[in-house]
Amino acid sequence: MLDRPAAEALFLQNLAWIERVCASLCRRHGVAGDDADEFASWARASLIDDDYATLRKFRGESAFTTYLTVVLSTLFSAWRVREHGRWRPSAAARREGPLAVRLEAMVRRDGLRLDEAAERLRTAGQTTLSDRELAALLARLPAHALPRPVPAGDEVLAETPAPAAAADLRALEGEAEARRGEGEQALRRALETLEPEDRVMVRMRFWEELSVADIARGLGVAQKPLYRRMERVLARLRRQLEGAGLSRERVRELLEEAA
Repeated sequence: MLDRPAAEALFLQNLAWIERVCASLCRRHGVAGDDADEFASWARASLIDDDYATLRKFRGESAFTTYLTVVLSTLFSAWRVREHGRWRPSAAARREGPLAVRLEAMVRRDGLRLDEAAERLRTAGQTTLSDRELAALLARLPAHALPRPVPAGDEVLAETPAPAAAADLRALEGEAEARRGEGEQALRRALETLEPEDRVMVRMRFWEELSVADIARGLGVAQKPLYRRMERVLARLRRQLEGAGLSRERVRELLEEAA
């Protein structure tokens, strides 16, 4: 079991990951605006509570980011129960199977539009059904009364089903993989717009990890102007990636990953 200073250090080192997972959980479950901010704030406070008690339980049996993702998923379930009450799938959804239970929760509990829920289910690999087929499935399910809020407490977290956290982890991993793939494709397209020598220069710098001096010798150009040229090329890549819809944070991550 970790001591307090070690747990606090891990918390501070992984703040960006915590924010990212909180945002992903909120997107996946249709929570936005002030509610999303409230959950992120509550989750951070929960991780800090009792001298980082939850983080001190980390035993190194997985990557710390994986452990954090499962913990935050469990906290999200607890927060939703505290704020909105415990959700129970209808008997009809249970008879139809796991897909119907998930679809019912996304539309009837989380308030997603059917097309949004359908796209998320397909992206997560939980179905290949079309929107029309999923609409027919939803139509077979009865209207579901909204749950009532329940008092907050340790019992809420303790009663959160482990499979929900595992499902969120799989979905978030799938989302992260899709995000990486989209970013890499955007980076490849941006590279293709560069002049051939600039493209070679970028590949030598980031993929082959050569110094600017080595690149200058390899290209037969002066070293000093090459620094300024590299800055201009990277600025162009950033503009193109941001123009493709990537956030500044994601562009920075892509270029750091390339490095």
